[in-house]
Amino acid sequence: MNPMTEGDEIKALQEEVQQLQEVIKSQYYQLQSLQQRVGALDKKASPAPVAAPVKQGEDKSLENFIGLRLIHLVGIVVLVIGLSIGVKYAIDKELISEIARIGLAYGAAAALYILSWRLKSKYAAFSAILLSGAMASAYFTTYGAFVYYAIMPFAAAFGIMIAITLFTVYQALQYNRQEIAILGLLGAYAIPFLISTNSDRADLFFTYIGVINSAIVFLAYKRQWRLVMYLAQGITWMLFLGWAVQRKETQLQGVGTFFALFFFCLFFFYAVANRLLRRQPLQTTEVYSVLANNIFLYLAAIVLYAPSSTAAEIGWISFAGAVWVGAQTAFFHFSFRTEAVFNKIMTLLAVSFLLVFIACLWDGLPVTFLWLSLAIGLFASGVKAKRAWLRLSGIILIGITLLKLLTFDAATFNTVQKIISYLTLGVLLLVVSFFYQKFKGKLFED
Repeated sequence: MNPMTEGDEIKALQEEVQQLQEVIKSQYYQLQSLQQRVGALDKKASPAPVAAPVKQGEDKSLENFIGLRLIHLVGIVVLVIGLSIGVKYAIDKELISEIARIGLAYGAAAALYILSWRLKSKYAAFSAILLSGAMASAYFTTYGAFVYYAIMPFAAAFGIMIAITLFTVYQALQYNRQEIAILGLLGAYAIPFLISTNSDRADLFFTYIGVINSAIVFLAYKRQWRLVMYLAQGITWMLFLGWAVQRKETQLQGVGTFFALFFFCLFFFYAVANRLLRRQPLQTTEVYSVLANNIFLYLAAIVLYAPSSTAAEIGWISFAGAVWVGAQTAFFHFSFRTEAVFNKIMTLLAVSFLLVFIACLWDGLPVTFLWLSLAIGLFASGVKAKRAWLRLSGIILIGITLLKLLTFDAATFNTVQKIISYLTLGVLLLVVSFFYQKFKGKLFED
């Protein structure tokens, strides 16, 4: 057998091993999905965890981390730094023209891409890092050509950056690697800031962000790339709140409201899409994503509709937030009763908004009695529904009210108000204690 034939046979065997690994990986995810569905249908079912397929020769040792994950990251950074120093030296010494500088930078990006393409079949992880370096180099070369050298017009720079972003996303799908998608995501959000003409067109800016986010939601849902989605959610809300804080014109209030609701609905849909469409239980990260989404929308409403930040403005926005969150909680409670974590967190968020509403609209003794009424309502709901967390929430709210009475109200209440408050709190605590003593058998069953 000649060496050429042996090489072909080795290559064929490597391709077969890679195909088998992909089949095992696909079956692993299918098995996980089936187990989640079984758990949703039968809460008593507790499927044994499935061990993720481990590639041959890989372990979690320090050497594995350094050799397979860290070295090539450091290497590509060092390479980019070396290229930057070399270009800067050539510029300082006036060795090359401006067009030649841009051409060399694009050439370096093309060389990195070609190398990544050649190594993709055997060294996918290393190839992905080289590809990321190539895309980053091309991206910022375009930025330099537009901003520093004015070699290309705005339309050309914008079009090239969009093309690089789309190509990066396409490559992320081909490699099936989330880190490449993150690179494309950061590049997409950076485009308006890198080549902005300062036209202050909020509608165009947020329409562009909305299109990017819609594509991200689709990709993240199809590939289960949660990190990409959560980065998009955080960056989008930070951009929106930053714009809203600097907003001066009142006529932009409608634009801000429309896009705030659009972003909320988009991110809310992604967080619950697996539950609604795939019938999979909500993950903890998805619940927290919904929580953060509601808090961001609440902050956006305060910035848009409470420019003077008066107590009354914040109070009524908090009331609207409580109703909004309560509607989401009611929908999930009646539609998906098994989502206990979601219902707990969202109920507590709605109660928190109500507490802020009461504190902003009233002061003194009415706040104390309204908070106590809310605490009694929570405790009674917990007794009726046999939910310990509701009863505990009511008790905690009583404790918060007592702490408020001892720290803040002690300096402002007159003697009569203090007597009424302490007597009411004392009697309420004794009643709750007696209730536990009498019905402890039934209460602790749940």
